[in-house]
Amino acid sequence: MGLDKQYFDKQGSSLETKLAEDQAQVNDKGLFQKITEWYFEPKSFEKSGKLYEYLGIKYFKKLVMGTTGKLRKMLGDGKEPSNYFIGEKRNSESLKQFEKGSRLNERIHGPLTLFFLPLLAYSLGEDHYGTAIFNGLNILLNGYLTMLQRYNRARVYNVLERRNKKKLDKK
Repeated sequence: MGLDKQYFDKQGSSLETKLAEDQAQVNDKGLFQKITEWYFEPKSFEKSGKLYEYLGIKYFKKLVMGTTGKLRKMLGDGKEPSNYFIGEKRNSESLKQFEKGSRLNERIHGPLTLFFLPLLAYSLGEDHYGTAIFNGLNILLNGYLTMLQRYNRARVYNVLERRNKKKLDKK
């Protein structure tokens, strides 16, 4: 994904050799790593982004970037790739760094979504409606943050795939 032929030529290795080495490394992955890769890779229904857009993810993204995004930029974040910003360069390496950050964020928000589900059920069962509202809001917030990571990751994958296709077409 997004491999630069000039980079590998400078390193004394051909792009084809590097791709073969990467494929061998993929084949050597353990079961847990294969499952993890499968989970984080965007599924066919996610690639267009339509499902998440239908669920209002673009509005949620504007809300997040209009609040915490602005705060992070004021604090100096955003110039370099991170788990919140692609960075100013917007090259393949920045996209890959951002994609890794989206995995980290999803590892946090996904389990938090699941953590609050039984708490919501319990608080409703005990007629603790204030606590139920709190738990329900946590489920919504963390659920949407998880969807935002998956939406952004699918977009990054699409860009990297287009860039790779262009590089291959030039050969």
